[in-house]
Amino acid sequence: MDWHGDGRLRLGKIDYLNVWPVYYAMEHGHTPNPCHITARPPSELNAMMCRGDLDLSAVSSVIYARYPDLFKILPGLAIACDGPVHSVLLLSQKPLEFLAGEDILLTRHSDTSVVLLKILVEKYWALKRVRYHRGALSPALANGSSPAAFLAIGDEALMWSRHARYPYRYDLAAVWHGWTGLPFVFAVWVVRRDVAARAPALVQEVTRCLWESKSWGLRHVDVLCREAARLGILDPIALRRYYDTFTFDLHERALKGLQFFYGLMADMGDIPACPSLDFWTQDDSQGVAVHGAQGGEGDGKKWAARL
Repeated sequence: MDWHGDGRLRLGKIDYLNVWPVYYAMEHGHTPNPCHITARPPSELNAMMCRGDLDLSAVSSVIYARYPDLFKILPGLAIACDGPVHSVLLLSQKPLEFLAGEDILLTRHSDTSVVLLKILVEKYWALKRVRYHRGALSPALANGSSPAAFLAIGDEALMWSRHARYPYRYDLAAVWHGWTGLPFVFAVWVVRRDVAARAPALVQEVTRCLWESKSWGLRHVDVLCREAARLGILDPIALRRYYDTFTFDLHERALKGLQFFYGLMADMGDIPACPSLDFWTQDDSQGVAVHGAQGGEGDGKKWAARL
């Protein structure tokens, strides 16, 4: 746990547009920033948290399920959607039913979306003999190798979503919602258990500041859209539609969706069992374990009062 000698924790940030509502205010002086922030793709943040190179971070939701003994979940924070998300896409040269026996190129930047795709392929679409390999999408598409289909996430998915050679587009969050009727949680914020035990006051401060930054961002989405449009990925109108697809809270329905996803991970053999959701709290060094679909908005208010 290296605080750079100044008592500030190391906070990870997913390096995509979809987290701007949570981080923008902190990073631009609108709300306090008590951290050293590191921006990376989700898969890199996952590895950094597991190694101890970061203290807290947004991580792919599968990482908590795989390593629940390493982390506690920070309450009141998530990247989730209750329908289409527009930035987690399976793009294909042929209709879905003709992908049996084909190779699908998987982005290197994601862990949760890869697992979600495999669950949908096996459990929902019931496709046989699908093969997967991970690689860099942009070079593969630029050099003409043209995989039959590929999975893209985040800003890369927004950029490649209208690729002329891939007319068949499947929004995985929309497919999930149509199948289960539940939201899908792509990422949660976690703190390492050793950090939570050694520095509860600092964890409390960072959690408060993330909530405050998120609150500012959701009140000023017009500002985020105007500034994010400078990157040239989406225009302000499209960005507004994009941000409107997300929820950044772990409310009751999101928790149900997360636990159902973890149950499917266990069925697929990815994890040995569906983990309890162990939330960090300031006044309980053991956290609050949420089993099944318990722990909704009422609990979020309880955590807010405690913090």
